[in-house]
Amino acid sequence: MLILRRRMGQSFLIGEDVKITIIATKDKEVQIAIDAPKEVPVLRSELIYAMSANRDAANEESLPQELLAAFSMLAKDPPHGEPSGN
Repeated sequence: MLILRRRMGQSFLIGEDVKITIIATKDKEVQIAIDAPKEVPVLRSELIYAMSANRDAANEESLPQELLAAFSMLAKDPPHGEPSGN
């Protein structure tokens, strides 16, 4: 892993055609601009993890009755802090 220190307005290149520029910093956050060709996908890591988990879940085999039972349990017991449908 390469670790770089950059200041606001500074940039670095990945390969020959992907440029990353630091455009703002505040507290523990940083805003970056990514200049890359359209054919280069740029995704946040949490989206990649979510897509992977979604694919894994889609590959699991469940009987329709099991899925319906799971959904009905969710409808009866909403996540903490959310009102029920009643």
